[in-house]
Amino acid sequence: MISHEFHVLGNGDTVHMNAVKDLLKSGQTVVGTAGSIYGDMTMLGDSGFDFLMFDTQHTPVEIKQLNPAIQSMRGTKAAPIVRVSSNRDDLVCFALDAGARGIVAPMINTKEEAHALVRACKYAPDGDRSNSGVRGEWGEIENYRDYLDTVNEELLIIPMIETQRAIDNIEEILSVRG
Repeated sequence: MISHEFHVLGNGDTVHMNAVKDLLKSGQTVVGTAGSIYGDMTMLGDSGFDFLMFDTQHTPVEIKQLNPAIQSMRGTKAAPIVRVSSNRDDLVCFALDAGARGIVAPMINTKEEAHALVRACKYAPDGDRSNSGVRGEWGEIENYRDYLDTVNEELLIIPMIETQRAIDNIEEILSVRG
């Protein structure tokens, strides 16, 4: 059975695995702000925002610079979400291994590109994400299979629709599960 809660390290508060996804599913509005790699994000992560967005597409931030900032958010209420610079497996994998609870991928124009994004984000059997053994970003889950299933279910995956081609293919893109 998949648990949708975990205990925050340090203070014992219980929070949802991905409150942003829960809020969106229930039709509520989420509020976030930009995260920065240039400091500890603990205070900002606990200031009432639902998420902090780390942008590696339109900033000089490289994907490998994210780890310290995202790790500093562990135990905060805000979910780290990363906009990768392109829909590439290695960029998605690194952001997720760093602890991102959501991926935003730009320029998704086709069903095939959306499917590739989902496959890059999810562990087998739902996807092809490489399994590095890193699991702390989702809290303490005793059974490893439950951990993989929980991440697959709770991860927020956002394809960006930015072109006329994507608009023309929107129904097909939206048909991709995940």
